[in-house]
Amino acid sequence: MSVIGKDEGIEHGTTKGYAQHTYRKVPATEACGCLKAVRDARAAKTKQAAAKNGTKAGKRSFVQHDGIPQAPRAVRSPAGCPEPDCGQEADTDIYAGAVPLPRGWVQVKVSGSTEPARSYCSGSCAAFGVALAELRMAVSA
Repeated sequence: MSVIGKDEGIEHGTTKGYAQHTYRKVPATEACGCLKAVRDARAAKTKQAAAKNGTKAGKRSFVQHDGIPQAPRAVRSPAGCPEPDCGQEADTDIYAGAVPLPRGWVQVKVSGSTEPARSYCSGSCAAFGVALAELRMAVSA
């Protein structure tokens, strides 16, 4: 026997009742209290998550980007890389015919990026550099 479309037996005023409304395809109303119960449960969950993360409830914690290129900041090599010079700004451009890099090193330079050319010790570190440079692409007006 199906309960679809039947209102009897729903635990009104609770989140379980709201789930029963949804399953039975019976619209929940303000009068039955299920909508208020769901709103209160969501607010409590948001407040609990905000307390856990150390932010204020209702405030979003993201960095707003206005499209204006920022000056490059100091870049550290990827976590766990033992090479001290990995990720440093390249003194010379290898593409201009200057001094070659040490064996196995890679220079990352992405056209259109505000990030300067940098030297990395390996392919995995260079992948980090490519991703960083792509994130800092200049926005054309």
